[in-house]
Amino acid sequence: MNLDAFWQTHRRFLTGIAIGLVVFIILRMILGSTWKGDLGAAQRKIISARRSLSGQHVNRSEVTRARNLLVNLAEQSTLLANACLPPLPDEFKPQAGQSPSKHYIQFTGLRRNELIGQASLRNMKLDESLGLPAVSPTQELIIEKVMRGFWVVDEMVQLAINWGAVEVDDIRINTRSSNRGKSALASVEVTEVNLEVVFSEDLLNTFLQAVVNHKPNLGLAGMEVLPLDKKGLRHVTLKFAAGALPEINEEDQL
Repeated sequence: MNLDAFWQTHRRFLTGIAIGLVVFIILRMILGSTWKGDLGAAQRKIISARRSLSGQHVNRSEVTRARNLLVNLAEQSTLLANACLPPLPDEFKPQAGQSPSKHYIQFTGLRRNELIGQASLRNMKLDESLGLPAVSPTQELIIEKVMRGFWVVDEMVQLAINWGAVEVDDIRINTRSSNRGKSALASVEVTEVNLEVVFSEDLLNTFLQAVVNHKPNLGLAGMEVLPLDKKGLRHVTLKFAAGALPEINEEDQL
């Protein structure tokens, strides 16, 4: 075959093939260089990471020890919380299936009559409202707050009666929320209780010691002993904060 004739006949086709082959070789060289560079960089990162992580693993015994420590801390936290914020006695809470509002009306009415009667037998003047709201609450959360405050009032009135107080007056149970605008974990929801107790000078110290050392803790937040009045009596204003730990979901602990 005459090569010169073949070239003249197929020159354009052969030229196109030659140009395409050259372009293919160049692109392969470029891409091969880039791919090898990326692969090398990735391999170097893997080697570096392995060196950094070597010896930093945690064995099973350490994991078990950490879990046991966490359980112990949780138990201690519960004990401390119950000491600072004792749970509300069962009698102040509705029974299973009982309406909170019905229990509130029945229980506070009965207990108030008992305290008024005991105070009358000891000739002690008593604020017969006992700090309870004039209109019975219907919302469960408000009822719980009032009951926490009423528990403190109940304990304090009984202490005052037993230690010979002259009067318990100006009893107030604050039902306003102390957690407005805050997250559930920001602070503890408390019920503030304020009251005034009147004692003779000789009985005051023993009463105050009984309040401070009371078990369970009543959440004493402050007190003020006023000067003797014209009758030679001491007026003591007391402030309490009765609260409960917020309920935390498992998702909040993660």
